[in-house]
Order: sequence, then C-alpha cells, then structure tokens
Amino acid sequence: MLKQRVLTALVLAPLALWGIVALPETAFNLAWGALVALAAWEWGRLGGLSARLAVIYALFIAALIAVLFVVPAASRWQAAVLLLAGLWWLGLLFRLAGFRHRPVPHGVHPVSALASGIPVLLGVYFAIVLLRHSAGLGYPYIILLMLLVWGADTAAYFAGRAFGRHKLLPSVSPGKTWEGVIGALLAGLVIAAAGAYWFDLPGERWPVFFAVALVTVAFSVIGDLNESYFKRRAGVKDSSHLLPGHGGILDRIDSLTAAAPIFLMGLNLLVRTP
Repeated sequence: MLKQRVLTALVLAPLALWGIVALPETAFNLAWGALVALAAWEWGRLGGLSARLAVIYALFIAALIAVLFVVPAASRWQAAVLLLAGLWWLGLLFRLAGFRHRPVPHGVHPVSALASGIPVLLGVYFAIVLLRHSAGLGYPYIILLMLLVWGADTAAYFAGRAFGRHKLLPSVSPGKTWEGVIGALLAGLVIAAAGAYWFDLPGERWPVFFAVALVTVAFSVIGDLNESYFKRRAGVKDSSHLLPGHGGILDRIDSLTAAAPIFLMGLNLLVRTP
C-alpha cells in the first residue's frame, strides 16, 4: 500500500504542477473540470446512487459548470457561486460542531447529500479557475494554496501523533486532535510568511495575509471533516479506488474543497484593503 501510494504521488504531483503552470486557459479549465466531474461521480456514490446514476450526477455538475461559463453576466454568477460555497461551509462548521457529543447517524439521505455537493464541487472548481486566471494572482497563488493545505495536513498528522491528547470530533474522524489543528495552524503561519516574502507584500498587508492563511487552513480541516462525515454515514473508507494507494479524487481534494473558496475570497479582501 505504501509503495503504491508513493508511486502514485510521484506521478500525480509533477503532472498536477505542470498542469497548473503550463496549460493554456481553456485546456486548464477542461482538465480541472474533468477532475471535478470524477469527484462528482464519487460524491454521487457516497450519496447512495448506483454507478449509472452517479455518472448522471457527474454530468449534471459538469453541465452546471458549463452553463456558468456561458450565461449572461457569467462573472457575477461565478462570484455568487463562491459566496454560496462560503456560506455553505460556514453553516457546515456549526453543523459539525453538533456532533461533538452525539454520534454520526448511519445512512445517507440522497437528496440532501447530492444537493450539498453543488456548492462543494462548483465552489472548488470556480475558486481554482478564477484564482489561476485573475489578474494579479495566477498559478503562484494556487501553488501557495496547495502548500498551505498539504503542509497543514502533514503538520496536523505529525503533531497529532506526537502530542495528540484531545480529540477534535471523534464521532466524525477519530484520529483528529486539537493538537493536530494547532500544528496545522503553526505550519500555515510559516508557509504564509514564506509566501508573503516571496510575493514581496508590503509590511502593512502581512497581518491580513496571515489571517487569510490561518482561516484557509482552518477551513481545510473542515473540508476534510466534511468528507469524513459523508464516508462515515455511507460506511466506506475511501471515496473510490481511482488513485492506487490514495483512494479517490475526493480523498485528495477534500481539504481543498473548503480551503479554495475561502482563500480566494480572502485574497480579494486583501486586494481591497487599503
């Protein structure tokens, strides 16, 4: 399993980096859309759909993405999707907190599960696309976002193993601890400092930039917990077996689904801050 995981990572990581940096705009949008469609298929399976109906759900998500490119005033609709995603994740934060003292129910309600996939999947799609193509941002900020998410996840794992004593949400994800979250936030601060230096941000903007990074890391944890919640209700370990040793697409982008919209909205706030 470890060998498969390492080999898959050695193939996927350079491929993902090349796609982020080198693909032209249309090709990038299509490639990222294909990955999100695969994630939508996995979401449909977690929502209790058969393989065939999950394909229809994935096509539905892909169609929504396409419509939001061609609809009049498309940029406003895409901004509305990001706002909807942000509000959805904020509401989920309070919903997940309710499981601190009660177990997660078994079984998935397909309608609510599939409806919740709309802000999750469309939000992460348009956050990454707009981040890459926005003037003044571009692929370096996607790489910074990836570093924040992956660095925080790695730090949370090791901090949790070394110091973990207090469980975060044991009924949702038994392995996560508050100490792991603190480790993730500290890693986020270090990565944010490196990013601020690399982007040569003025000193007066550093506090807002650090705040954006910390909130992004916090929501990356929520994105991870969200997928854990649905997998626990569905009674599965992985969202699929598309990636040998890694599970499915959702297992790789679960943190990103929440972190990306929050990160982009935070950067927009940074730009508007005088």
